Amino acid sequence: MGLSLPLPSGRSTCVSAILLMLVTLLATGCASTTRTTHTTMPSIQESSSEKDPSNKVANLSHDQLILKANSYRQNDNQQLAILHYRKALDKKPQSTVAAIGLSKMLIRQGNLEEAAQLLKNILKNDEHNVPALLLMGSIARDRGDLTRSLEWLTKAYVESPANPVVLTELAITNDHIGQERLTYAEPLYKKVISLKPHSSAAHNNLGFNYLLQGRHAEAVKTFNRALALAPGNKRTTNNLAAAYLLNKQTEEALKLFQNTVGLAAAYNNLGYILMTRGDWQQAGKAFKKALQLNPSFYVRAQENLEHLEHLHSTTR
Repeated sequence: MGLSLPLPSGRSTCVSAILLMLVTLLATGCASTTRTTHTTMPSIQESSSEKDPSNKVANLSHDQLILKANSYRQNDNQQLAILHYRKALDKKPQSTVAAIGLSKMLIRQGNLEEAAQLLKNILKNDEHNVPALLLMGSIARDRGDLTRSLEWLTKAYVESPANPVVLTELAITNDHIGQERLTYAEPLYKKVISLKPHSSAAHNNLGFNYLLQGRHAEAVKTFNRALALAPGNKRTTNNLAAAYLLNKQTEEALKLFQNTVGLAAAYNNLGYILMTRGDWQQAGKAFKKALQLNPSFYVRAQENLEHLEHLHSTTR
């Protein structure tokens, strides 16, 4: 499948701002690892060393540090992962593996500036480095610079056109840009599915793209396929419920929502989706319904209503 990827000449700021709020509904398919620990009584030396982890890594080689850092990252021990990546860089300042690993952790902590600097250093020496291009695209998207994100990710795509992560990240940025880029994202998601036909996340992402395009019946079908591959996935279940609502299959939607986030949250989520379509009146009704169903949603739904009014006023 040939994919044409021109850069946008302009950006729909209203729709882009709303789509940024929906990023959590898109998934690249991350794996999680469960760690099992064994409780033993540490010696005095071990206890002292645990208080200062840097004491334990001084004599480790670069490769040993990377192995430990990767393990800590997979187990979501961010501080120890960062410590080991930094120590690995101390031993080998030109280590791309250490810089990429550290950049990922810094991005997770919101330290985009330092992460970007590390990645730019990598790209100075290797402008074709796909992991660095990917992360730069992600950072630009997090900063709201969608045009720059598209540029970085298009470079990654040129280097690795059959990489599912590259395709997915590029598609997500296209989705974020707005309605005029949704049809560019669709073939990218489809290509990911052709490469990973059993990936629930890939089907979920395509379904959400259909949802944003207003192709509700196709979204329902695609979300059901995603759920068949990963039964019980809450994200996909919520997306399917939203698709049912927008496809006027209210009973099916309410059944799903009642078993997951509840009706109040359901209508709050529905309000987001209606905002992406510029349906201000129905979005307002959805937020108000969330307030009526659950007063504890007052702050969240009220903020959404105020944001909706602001977006609406800027388009008048």
